[in-house]
Amino acid sequence: MFLVFLAFSAAVFINGATDAANALTGPVACGAMKLSHAALLAACMNLLGMLLFSTLFPGVYETVSGLASFSPGTGGIAVTASLSAVVIWAGAAWIFGIPTSESHGLFAALAGTAFALGAPVPDKIQWAKVAAGLLFSVLGGGLSGYITARSLRSHAKVHHWKGATIIGCAGTAFLHGAQDGQKFLGLMGAAGLLTRSRGAVFCCAILMLCGTLLGGGHIVKKMGREMADVDTFTAACADMGSAVSLLAMTLAGLPVSTTHVKMTAVACAAGGAGRKTDRQVILQVILAWITTFPGCFLLAYFITKLL
Repeated sequence: MFLVFLAFSAAVFINGATDAANALTGPVACGAMKLSHAALLAACMNLLGMLLFSTLFPGVYETVSGLASFSPGTGGIAVTASLSAVVIWAGAAWIFGIPTSESHGLFAALAGTAFALGAPVPDKIQWAKVAAGLLFSVLGGGLSGYITARSLRSHAKVHHWKGATIIGCAGTAFLHGAQDGQKFLGLMGAAGLLTRSRGAVFCCAILMLCGTLLGGGHIVKKMGREMADVDTFTAACADMGSAVSLLAMTLAGLPVSTTHVKMTAVACAAGGAGRKTDRQVILQVILAWITTFPGCFLLAYFITKLL
């Protein structure tokens, strides 16, 4: 049981540390906030988002907890293997400044573990929700970011957008907490190890808060300076676009990747605003997305066999 909660704690902490960049990219890249100040704001909003949505809108938790079912004797192995795979993959990506999705990795690891354990056939409806969420959230974030930037382009140099990027940072972090905290609790629920109690929600939220305080500076640089030339206007439009998509998916109970949504929104908002984007960096990020599923699936599979 110690290994289970060690893996759980490490995965939630790493999630906060790597996905912090989703919220921080805008205000930090354009100079509206210092990294440390933006990280503190994002950490607090992560906490609030998880506490509120886990209590009032637990649809994401219910979807993830229904993705697989494990027998009482294998639940601990399933959680330890799945989360260890996510930690290894996300940690390596974080070191190299590559923005990968822990949500995407978690789903892949869960599938690899279930396959290794010979778990019952998964609920196809719940997995269809995951696939739909990943697809429509990315399309929604990119389209919303592009349309917002194109619509407001004439006001890009007229209005002061720094305040909007700070609000966007808070909103993105809030919705990240609403989404990602429920996923990890949902995994524990699928294994029959943890219920959606107030104590569990609060502990998970605190772990994510602590991870977010690290800031994810490498990933902020990759997203906001190398992938796209982000200014205050572009950052604000990207945050608006990603917020629309994340809020809609969360209320619908669809688990999505906040990293995928924000990356797409940043790239498309930059295109809509006429800012430069680096196709080579975008392709590098897409390649990381493509390799995440098989990578985490295989890691989880072999860790499960080892355990």
